[in-house]
Amino acid sequence: MREIKQIAIIGMGKWGKNLIREFAKFSKVKTCITTGNRKNIVWLKENYPDTNHDTDINKVLNDPDIDAIIISTPINSHFTIAKKSLESKKHIFVEKPLAKTVSQAEKLIEIANRNQLCLFVGHVFLYNEIFKKIKTIHKTESIKHANFEWKKLGTFDENIFDNLLSHDLSLNLELFGMPKKIQINDKYGFLTPVDRFSLELFFDKTIKSEITIDRIAHFKKKTVMIITQKNSYIWDDDKLFKFDKKIKTYKKIFQQKNTPLYLECKEFIRIINSKRCSMDTAILAKKISELISKISTD
Repeated sequence: MREIKQIAIIGMGKWGKNLIREFAKFSKVKTCITTGNRKNIVWLKENYPDTNHDTDINKVLNDPDIDAIIISTPINSHFTIAKKSLESKKHIFVEKPLAKTVSQAEKLIEIANRNQLCLFVGHVFLYNEIFKKIKTIHKTESIKHANFEWKKLGTFDENIFDNLLSHDLSLNLELFGMPKKIQINDKYGFLTPVDRFSLELFFDKTIKSEITIDRIAHFKKKTVMIITQKNSYIWDDDKLFKFDKKIKTYKKIFQQKNTPLYLECKEFIRIINSKRCSMDTAILAKKISELISKISTD
């Protein structure tokens, strides 16, 4: 396997543009596949004049100079595009969720393994430097309770489970493994069948995690509170706070320096260049699909 030199990005929506910006720091973005949207093409020419654009995905699938394909398209298209890309012997970075069903996820993992390719799924919160601090805290202090709360307005293009819940599930599974029990406490629909819900995850007799997501809120806020045997911490945006028992308030103890997306894209390129066929994030994504399938139908 030669060192990565060129990649292609499929999808130039808001998140696709973010991926172009970050991957351009580590590798050459040779081609972007678009729907033909004029504004996106103008943006690409103005910001990355050396990057080609096309509407035909086969152009990148059949290009021998392209080592990896980055997929940032609507969820329903993930499986089809990823399958074609893997069958064309391309390494894959696909935004979460990996696919719409567990069987689709399993199929992609099987193809990637057979062709010795990297199948990397973008769960960007896993690469937040604060989450890495929390993992260290869990090893030394043992988290007993966690509370994930996310309030925002929209978006409503995808279902709330694939679009938002998958993020919090990725954090929980990375910390605690698969839950032993799931209890859904609330589901409420406004513009779609479900726009607000809360649930509890039970991992063993001592660890419980609560998740509340509301996408019809009038403000944007995402926080994670964790309580260990000794302390209480709050992850708020790019800062981590610890409760000071002497003055009875929270004090900032850490602030992230790099954006999670930057670190995530860097990790994908590192894995490819290490000549290692990695399935870790894909296996995690499959487990998340299993949980979402259960939660969304209960």
